Amino acid sequence: MAEPVMGTENDVVGSRVVAFVLDHVVSFVGAVALGVAFALPFGEAGIWLGVPLGLFGYFVVLEGLFGQTVGKKLTGVVVVRRSGEPCGMGASVVRNLLRLVDGFLSYAVGLVVMLLTDDRQRIGDLAADTVVVRAR
Repeated sequence: MAEPVMGTENDVVGSRVVAFVLDHVVSFVGAVALGVAFALPFGEAGIWLGVPLGLFGYFVVLEGLFGQTVGKKLTGVVVVRRSGEPCGMGASVVRNLLRLVDGFLSYAVGLVVMLLTDDRQRIGDLAADTVVVRAR
């Protein structure tokens, strides 16, 4: 896992936005590929299972295990607990389940909440007690 630089929450808003765009491209491509792979044995039901599983799983697994998705790694940021410890799978599940709320109005809700909180946390971060900081 990348080493976090605690106290840099306010410095990474631009990096988070770029990582967001990169991650949504990567996760979409991966989710479609997973949907097609699931469709081979399961037909149309495989698509309905594979695509959402791929989209959600991309963020949960990578942030839970490494603290970084591909976009976060490329932009030099990492997700950690507010204590500085690794995010972990439990916190990753919580922060990513709440993408459903943060994602309202094309993620305007998440961005506004992030800009209004002292540690630049979106709703998912607040619930999971996580922050996104610069990686060393």
